[in-house]
Amino acid sequence: MMNSRKHFHDPGNRSCRIDIFDELSGQALAAVRQFARRIGAPHLVDEVVLPSLAEGDCQIVAAVRDRPWPPWGLGAREIVALCMTQSVADASYAVSPIYTLPQELTNVGMMSAVYKEALDQLAVRPRAELCYLAAEDSTLADDVLCHAGFERTEDVFVTWQSRYNTYRAPVQKVLAALSLEQTSSPELLAHAIEPAALREQALFHHTIHNGSLAEWATGESLRSELIRLVRGGHSGKPGGVPGGTGRWEWVFDPEIRFAVSINHFLGAERDRLLAFVLEAQDRFRPATVDRGQGRQVDEKLRRASTLDDLGEFAPHFEKALLENLEPALKRLQHPGFPVGRIEMQVTASGDGDYFRLHADTDATDTREISFVYYFHREPRRFSGGELRLYQSKRVNDQLIPADHPQTLSPRQDMLLLFPSTNDHEVLPVRVPSGEFADSRFTLNGWIHRKA
Repeated sequence: MMNSRKHFHDPGNRSCRIDIFDELSGQALAAVRQFARRIGAPHLVDEVVLPSLAEGDCQIVAAVRDRPWPPWGLGAREIVALCMTQSVADASYAVSPIYTLPQELTNVGMMSAVYKEALDQLAVRPRAELCYLAAEDSTLADDVLCHAGFERTEDVFVTWQSRYNTYRAPVQKVLAALSLEQTSSPELLAHAIEPAALREQALFHHTIHNGSLAEWATGESLRSELIRLVRGGHSGKPGGVPGGTGRWEWVFDPEIRFAVSINHFLGAERDRLLAFVLEAQDRFRPATVDRGQGRQVDEKLRRASTLDDLGEFAPHFEKALLENLEPALKRLQHPGFPVGRIEMQVTASGDGDYFRLHADTDATDTREISFVYYFHREPRRFSGGELRLYQSKRVNDQLIPADHPQTLSPRQDMLLLFPSTNDHEVLPVRVPSGEFADSRFTLNGWIHRKA
């Protein structure tokens, strides 16, 4: 250890401590706003920090210096470096760069102390992993991340500027690779670490900081080598962009349709269907997913409630559906097939409900066409619940999802039909009232080919 010599940042680091915030008081928020303004990125507070905290499972880890006296009150807390962690999927976490005041950019010990505290908070969770997004043609970022224990995967995240691969690593592996596992935060603040470890940490933090600067410093959609990974954008299934799409170039063909929509599908019958559903509230059950050994409730994948018995509406809806099937198949350029059974259910999506990325069929299933019919109370009292739909292209006998999806908003009395092979997800629904009657209702199901 290197305790004997003096270091340039010693005076400031002696009065520095590491704070962890799950929420911000008025005084803490003022300190964060001051910090963001001093690093030239005031937009970070309202565009990144506060929305991330509001989503939950997010922490701010900050290097803080207190006013000598009194060490309380407005303006007493000065933030000199800050890092954010947020859950993006089960056991997976995104970590921001270490945002640092300009005069602290060479204070590697302090940056590492903040990073260590952030990772130590995550390491208590079993199987916790870190994720970064780096552009697929990265050189320095790729080398630095891999040297720090990360593995480049083929899961992609796509923006209009570039394509990004997900880099993953267990938290403990990163702590060990950066020599943080057996080093304490006070030792890091005192730069009481081996020079080789200091160089490794400096290269890592400055690469992450500079590689993402174009994105976070401006708030604009500039081409950045590293970008922020958002919740719901985790590239591995379920949720986010389909895995494996990074191996293929995709050119969107406007002549190929993702889905066919039919407006005013039920007309006056819609009000009767809504009344029937509201009266059947007590018969709704938690939504299930097919796990191969029967249908099970799995709220990591799907959260909603469903009603399988449509009573007198089942034959009426089926008749209208089949009347529109042939022209829909032509518009989808989907080959005709002998129609077998039709599955259908009503789904009620309440506050916070969702359905992660999935396909409705595989090689062993007979589902050909999926459908979703939207209906709800007027005026509409929910938001969100968009259907994000990925088209599939057959390449070498494999169905490869497109990178860019279509996002389709729920519209009253509209029916959507699309191939059951297409990956899709339902984005989270917001129902401020929490009332069942204000839910996002769909009559959804699947048309099978005859076995």
